Amino acid sequence: MPRMGITHLVAIVLTWTTAGAQPPAERTAMLQEADAIWRAHGVSIVAVAPGQAGPPAADARLVVTLARASRPPAVPGRRERLGAILFDHDNAPATTLTIDVAAVAAIVARVRPGGRPFDQWPPAGRDVLVGRALGRVLAHEIGHYLLASRGHTSAGLMRAAFDGDELVRPGRGSFGMAARDLPRLRMRLAGLGRSSSLAENAR
Repeated sequence: MPRMGITHLVAIVLTWTTAGAQPPAERTAMLQEADAIWRAHGVSIVAVAPGQAGPPAADARLVVTLARASRPPAVPGRRERLGAILFDHDNAPATTLTIDVAAVAAIVARVRPGGRPFDQWPPAGRDVLVGRALGRVLAHEIGHYLLASRGHTSAGLMRAAFDGDELVRPGRGSFGMAARDLPRLRMRLAGLGRSSSLAENAR
């Protein structure tokens, strides 16, 4: 059940662009994770293929670019950028998000899920773990859009950095919204819901 007394799920429809094919298990895990994180706050995440219109009741439509360019080795002590969303001069968020798949996969490859080196997991298991991590990074960038804020918190979904263990562990307890952001989130979701209702009524 959605939290915050929300009875209507705000639908965020995502269209994908990518420079290379994504394993189906990775894509499924990514979408399921992002949806699970946001559904707890009254938001559903739906994906459509490029060229498809998507559900008519979409409250917002975002384009997600999955960047897969190879990357140089990480520099010790430097925080890697896993995703991005642009803001205009009026501090309004763009509707295009970028997820650096190569950077996320590199972080995940350094962890030992269940005490087992990542490269010793079967391919399907690796795809699910990378997909889970991508879903959490995606949920974070969607958070910037929904909050219309560049800001970060000290803990939770909107903190500035995640380590590999956090990105792959099963529980989502460390990916909740900070209490200080909830009033702003309620206001933004209410606005998105009103905008889509007005658009539907104008047809």
